[in-house]
Amino acid sequence: MRRVGGVLCGLLALLLGVAAEAWAFGFSVEPARVQVSVPAGKRRGQTVTVRNERTDASVHLRLYVRDIIYLPDGTHEFPPVGSTTWSCAEWVTIAPTELEVPAGSTRDVRISVSVPLDARGGRYAVVFFETTPSYTEEGIGVNFRVGALVEAVIRGTEQPDASMKALSFTAPASFQADIFNSGNVLVRPKGAVKVLNEFGKKIRQVEFNPQQLGVLPQTLRVFTIQLEEPLPSGAYTVRAEVDYGARTLMVGERAFEVP
Repeated sequence: MRRVGGVLCGLLALLLGVAAEAWAFGFSVEPARVQVSVPAGKRRGQTVTVRNERTDASVHLRLYVRDIIYLPDGTHEFPPVGSTTWSCAEWVTIAPTELEVPAGSTRDVRISVSVPLDARGGRYAVVFFETTPSYTEEGIGVNFRVGALVEAVIRGTEQPDASMKALSFTAPASFQADIFNSGNVLVRPKGAVKVLNEFGKKIRQVEFNPQQLGVLPQTLRVFTIQLEEPLPSGAYTVRAEVDYGARTLMVGERAFEVP
């Protein structure tokens, strides 16, 4: 059986931080992030709601957990449980693991995380809600799935840390910032990118990471920042001021020229 569209559904929910569009997949999951702060040795959970937007048929779902990887270019991979050092997939309990949602109805699912005593920092996984059985479309079995990101932070052990490995300009109007997360929790960097002219005067400013994309521990992620209009010829400095959850801002500067 071939699955079509499954990864796309998961990516929409995880990248945007919102439920995947019900018009496209027939069902949605809210919230798209399960965020729990858990003392070591304890258990915490959250209820998510599955909504069947279809009015003509029920939807049957299978629920399961996978690890998650954010690649530097922003794409995702979902390897088997226990594949990453930041995984909490083995700690996750889902109840129920299979459910039928009648047309136009909702059902609740409980996602819980049981944290070992020696756990530290943040741990992450994704719970997938996948249609089953497949239906056939032009001879191909098709499944859809939506992912809910699980973020478990072990209370009192967080050590946010990050660095800017590169900052560059690409003509005519974009910048690239490479952020490496050297801490033990996922960070969602935010801030501002400022363009200064040769006299040090700010002439442009844009928001850094308005989508609130995350960087997993010990992982590099590349952020692209786009100006609304190209810069005229001249000498400039780009200054990126980034808040990643620590007490101080991360600041990077680079001089460049537009021919």
